[in-house]
Formats: sequence, C-alpha cells, structure tokens
Amino acid sequence: MTEKTAKKIGEAYAFAQVLSETYNSNTEVMNELLGEHAETLLDITRVQTEELSDIAEEGNMVEVVLPKAERTGAKITKMGEMYVGDDWDDVAEVLEWMSFFVGGAIVHWQLIAGSAHEMKHDHFANIAGVGTEYYASLMKQLRDYALAVGKARAQG
Repeated sequence: MTEKTAKKIGEAYAFAQVLSETYNSNTEVMNELLGEHAETLLDITRVQTEELSDIAEEGNMVEVVLPKAERTGAKITKMGEMYVGDDWDDVAEVLEWMSFFVGGAIVHWQLIAGSAHEMKHDHFANIAGVGTEYYASLMKQLRDYALAVGKARAQG
C-alpha cells in the first residue's frame, strides 16, 4: 500500500467518523433528513471505521491513516460549522451541507475503491465498494428529500 492510498483511507475514515458525530449532535434533523437510513447509520459508520482500521493495520500504515483521519475530520467538521453556523435546527440548511458532505464522501470512497482494485485486494475492494454505495444511497435520500422540500415551497 502506498502512502497516498493510506492517506485516502484516512480521509474516508474521517467521513464515516464525522457522519457519526454529526448524527449524534443533531439527531432530530438527521433523522428527518435521512429517513430509514438513520436507523443504521451509527452501526454502519462504526463498521466502516473498524474495517478501514483493519486495512490500515494490515498494510502497516496505521501511523499514516489515523493522523490523516484526525486532521481531515477536523477540517470537515469546521466546514460544516462554517456552512450551517447556528442553523442546525434548520432542515434546509443541514440538507444543503449534507449534500456537500455526502458528495465528498462518495468521491473519497471511490478513490480508495480504485486503489483497492489496482492493488488486487479483494477484501479492501469490497469494503470500499460497499462504502461508496452506502454514501450514494444517502445522496439519493438527500436528493429525494430536496425534491419534496422544493415542491412544498412552491405550494407556499
């Protein structure tokens, strides 16, 4: 495993960790936005971080992955705070932020999926593929929710 791949693993790890923290800090609005996905979010993000930690350990890159995850997590959290500000109870504001967040997560998970595929590491490729699909399903939920909000606003 290259150091660049390890850093991307750290970034994907950070998205899972920050999603979990965001959910715990804003449960009501996140439940509304994510619908049925909210029920399993904490379990899924826990499994994601555990599996990525295992891959880092297997590749002898824990000393690269975990510090990168910590730095990236701090940046993502700060971006969310800057974007949403004090409006974490405003579902539309949180929806907009979450669309940026989930889009970023999809790309980062897809990057590690590409690395895993090139490494011919089937287990890692499976983890990354499942992660990518998970965030894509969250994006679909957010898109559907945005459509419903837009319709409601047009009706006054």
